[in-house]
Amino acid sequence: MTYQFGQARIDEDVFMKMRKKELAIWPTGKEVDLDDAVAYQKSLPDSKNFCKVMQQLKGQGRTVVFPRAGQSTIEEEIALNKTLAETGLPLIPITTDSYTRLLQLEKVEKALEETARTGKNLLNGYPIINHGVKKTRQVTEACDAAYNLRIGGVQAQKIASEIAFAAGVTALPPSMFQLFANYDKRTTLEESIKACQYVFRLMGYYAEKGPIITADLHGWNPNAVFPLSIHMATVILSILIGAEQGARSFIPMVEFQGNIAQDLAWYDTMKKLVREYLDRAGHRDAMIPGIFANQIPLYPVPMDQGGAFAYLCYTAFVMALARAEACCVRTIDEAVGIPTKEAHTVSYRAANWIFNVIRTQQFEFDSAQVNIEREMAEMEVRAVVDKVLEMGDGDAAVGSVRAVEAGVLDSPFAANIHVKDNVMGIRDSRGACRFLEFGNLPMPEVVKAFHREKVAERQAEEGVNMDYYVFMKDFWAFSKGSIKGMPPY
Repeated sequence: MTYQFGQARIDEDVFMKMRKKELAIWPTGKEVDLDDAVAYQKSLPDSKNFCKVMQQLKGQGRTVVFPRAGQSTIEEEIALNKTLAETGLPLIPITTDSYTRLLQLEKVEKALEETARTGKNLLNGYPIINHGVKKTRQVTEACDAAYNLRIGGVQAQKIASEIAFAAGVTALPPSMFQLFANYDKRTTLEESIKACQYVFRLMGYYAEKGPIITADLHGWNPNAVFPLSIHMATVILSILIGAEQGARSFIPMVEFQGNIAQDLAWYDTMKKLVREYLDRAGHRDAMIPGIFANQIPLYPVPMDQGGAFAYLCYTAFVMALARAEACCVRTIDEAVGIPTKEAHTVSYRAANWIFNVIRTQQFEFDSAQVNIEREMAEMEVRAVVDKVLEMGDGDAAVGSVRAVEAGVLDSPFAANIHVKDNVMGIRDSRGACRFLEFGNLPMPEVVKAFHREKVAERQAEEGVNMDYYVFMKDFWAFSKGSIKGMPPY
């Protein structure tokens, strides 16, 4: 039996053959023993299991920061994680370096040797493949927290996940659409899906033996001002593909764009539709232990410290209103370099202050503006997901590949050469994100009419044609302390 592309679960014999090939990529692959790894995962306390910690946060009505952080050496990684834990973070990332993400492991090895010789750190994250299982267990055992591996490259997904799970990491993001459209220039979506299916199948194998490992999933991130419909649709498609491989715990990621009504509406829509589509596909046993919110990951951020503080506190504030379980915020110095331990501490204390003050008030935020944004978002996401499933004859993986080829899945300024880039977004007069060019997106006419009306309102107010130049002003607006670009254009 051989592997055939599609969403069907990979046969176990085929999967085990695939594993042998992946683990042979680097010597540390020999440290992975599945029986030992399953036993080690079973030995972990609830406080180290990502799914259980998220479920606990949901039950307690708490919101916490889930940051991005990683250091190259074992000692530095442990010291950083202890700082994060002391700041009150129960969820800790292990963010990999750029060479690891590209599977350039010889370069990693040379950098580690140079770091040991000179004391100068040459890597921008934690090289989990080179460090291997035994050393990474030192990291996960050093703090009482649940660990999540941040691995942003298609090439490294498989062996990195093998080592991570064997070392006690209980979550990572096999985000096939983000890896394809936002992180890679030439890889096809089919190649990205295959890599992530491997990770999902590995999660499914663990789940069959007892340990639950969580997939937190970005969708196709907007590279510019653009409604979140494609992002949310691709999160749902990713989860459907992952559930078919046996993964059982999923955390959807919602990106925030700056308009409060729209941000809250997108959060509510994601929460509703992920559960609906999972149940419809027969995956009622799949868990959604919580939802992450995220600062816009690919936008220019404020370079001054005041703006950086305001930016992270806005995200924290809206997430407290939405009652999310965890929130990813940028540190105040991330725009200018690798964050320091001190910056991590002060940034997350600021976010925690917002969570503690706002979340405990249990404020019900609702309005006609939020309701119409919910209605539009739901129609948009349903239209895209249903069209993709139709194009694949019910197979989310096959349909997604065909949808990219047809421009049914599309975004502006995608990093990947296989994306059509026939769409464009812009902000309306209140700063909400609207479609300016629809391309081949399968949006209902009522949705198109709504977006065109909102764009026309801003054009009438400002007396300027809403075009590429306004679009670029909107792109830079947040970094300049504004919700939209301001004239003159």
